[in-house]
Amino acid sequence: NHTYIPGPLPASSRIPHDAGYNGLLECPCSDRIPFEWGMTYAIDEGNCHDSQKTKCKEAIQNATECFTAVEYVIKGVHYDTKTVDDESLPSGCTGTLSEQGIVQAVWNKATSATKMGHTESATKETHLVGVSLGLVNMTVAMDPSSESATSVQIKLTGPADKWFGVGFGSKTMCTHMEGDECPGGGPYTIIISGDKVEERKLDFHGPGVVLDSSITVHSNQVEDDIRTVTLSRPLKGPTANHYTFDSSSPSIPLIMATGCSLKFAQHCGHGPNQVNLLPVDTPKKLCQSGIQGTIDGQQFDNDRCAPFPNSELLEQSNPTCHIQTYKGGLSCCRHGKSLLDKAQEIPWQDQPLEYYLKFRFYFEDYKKPSNSMESPSHQHLIRLYWQTEAHAGEYDIVQCREGTPPSECVQTITSRWTVRDMTRDCPIHDAGWCTGRGSSDSSKTDGVKLIYAGPHCHAPTCLSMDLYNADTGQLLCHVEPIHGSGEKLYDEHGYLSIPPCLWGDTSEGLLEPQLLSLDTTLMSIKRNNSTLPHTGEMASWQMRGILVRKEEDKEEMREDSVVSPARLRRTRPVTVNEEEDLH
Repeated sequence: NHTYIPGPLPASSRIPHDAGYNGLLECPCSDRIPFEWGMTYAIDEGNCHDSQKTKCKEAIQNATECFTAVEYVIKGVHYDTKTVDDESLPSGCTGTLSEQGIVQAVWNKATSATKMGHTESATKETHLVGVSLGLVNMTVAMDPSSESATSVQIKLTGPADKWFGVGFGSKTMCTHMEGDECPGGGPYTIIISGDKVEERKLDFHGPGVVLDSSITVHSNQVEDDIRTVTLSRPLKGPTANHYTFDSSSPSIPLIMATGCSLKFAQHCGHGPNQVNLLPVDTPKKLCQSGIQGTIDGQQFDNDRCAPFPNSELLEQSNPTCHIQTYKGGLSCCRHGKSLLDKAQEIPWQDQPLEYYLKFRFYFEDYKKPSNSMESPSHQHLIRLYWQTEAHAGEYDIVQCREGTPPSECVQTITSRWTVRDMTRDCPIHDAGWCTGRGSSDSSKTDGVKLIYAGPHCHAPTCLSMDLYNADTGQLLCHVEPIHGSGEKLYDEHGYLSIPPCLWGDTSEGLLEPQLLSLDTTLMSIKRNNSTLPHTGEMASWQMRGILVRKEEDKEEMREDSVVSPARLRRTRPVTVNEEEDLH
């Protein structure tokens, strides 16, 4: 009996009980999940460097907000505040950090005051200092003009009886999230476990790997159950997995954690943080940098929706873009968390539901070419990935106006990007997202040939996804979900499938793959039925292709082109034995 039995839903879910599927699949945010957000502040870098993009969105409005902003941005051991009306000083809100860690916050009411520009003193800034307070306290001192092994001085303070650590370059366990995947893994981290100090490149929610040491430990002392470690390392990391300190960047995003014991394992506390690097005794102007916040304690990126033409979500005011309007999706689906409201009883609370997946893999043995004129039987396929909802990883289907016929309730989003945007210039052995050395360089690579293009959308509301060569207008791939309508295998009522587009050997009935140069502009068009509202919808392209090297570069890059032991083919009919396996 495969009859669907509806269950309880939180008040935020708009999916009716007779929809044929459970609305919890769309991860509606229940009232169990706390939302917190507020205004953030940043240092106004002005227009000193054309390449530098200021984080400022609005000016600070008054003295009270100024003093709050200075304490938010500039961490120190003590704060002094004052309000002045002095045209010889910069107007608005400024903060100054002394070498002793004392912060001076000044609100200048003078409207025609001196403007802070690219002064001579600013060009000679050599010594930068920053303080970060949290689960782990850290002070960073940097000499940007030095190339020595001690050009970055770091002091870390944490519990003596537990491990603690700081990750650099990210406020989460992922350096760059792409949808629900983390191709780049976690950040570079310094971990302290008693007398042991090591560097790691974390996995996404995993311990990662220990790196070759680039640090020098100067002291490791315990006083009143607090461990203080001072160390140094060079600005530039010796490998791509080590963090490289950039003196032109005014702040470093951090993630901090403490363990349950001295043994490095699952943390017992973690959270995001940031250290802002400032030249000693140099006033810095502050500004509003927009609203940011957390969902269930996890950082939510309020700037995650890419601007047009990469995405249309901002132009459409899609609720997924900002924490103030977020209603459901990945950020409300956390391991061990219930999606029901506080007033609702959680069924089977002590009985986790288990399910099993069975996979069958088909492959053909690799055959080496017998001579230089013959091609190998297999070619390595690189991973190419893009989100129509760039770079939010999800979006909302907004319900159409009441009274609109279902056939006219269609929500459409588009995205435009280049083939080069999908390449990652690193050896393919290093990580699954790497597309090969020189893969983004037109002087070494002619482009790619698509072999597989699989759209990722949620079939109950997904109408279609189209992939175009926007430069020529040619439709490369059109996919519509297939809805089962009978009782046969793979055609049952309620069964959904989304077939991919394939290219390959024309003798097997496949289209011949076309060369797409790195500068080719691609366009994705995604259409959804919007009779009902939905959260957590996706519109990504999971693709595989052949990297086409320039002739003169093939020999040089041969070590980066390991062949794959598998080859894409059309799916063959299911046999009787396989039907039995599936049942």
